[in-house]
Amino acid sequence: MKVVVLAASMLFGMFVYAEAKSSMEVVKNDVVAVATQQQDGYEEVKIENLNAKVQAAIKTNEATNTVKSLAYNKSKKLTKVTLVSKADKKEKTIILDDQGQEVKDKLK
Repeated sequence: MKVVVLAASMLFGMFVYAEAKSSMEVVKNDVVAVATQQQDGYEEVKIENLNAKVQAAIKTNEATNTVKSLAYNKSKKLTKVTLVSKADKKEKTIILDDQGQEVKDKLK
């Protein structure tokens, strides 16, 4: 009887260890994704924190697109806007300067 209880507790312990290890791997992957996003100098931002000209430019795109994400690069003074088309669900990224004008040659 002792052997059965011991075997059951060992199996339970191995199951708990496997679950804990797989949970830790998911967390590690999320941290890597956040670090990669910040390497290009852009940081997530809310639309309320952008100037009026950039907000107006983004709102003109909202007629045919949904804004997926906004990011701002302080050193370059550029806003990266990721849009998803309402018609065909394709994703595109545009870069806006502080005047709300699209900058095509600085997208990297």
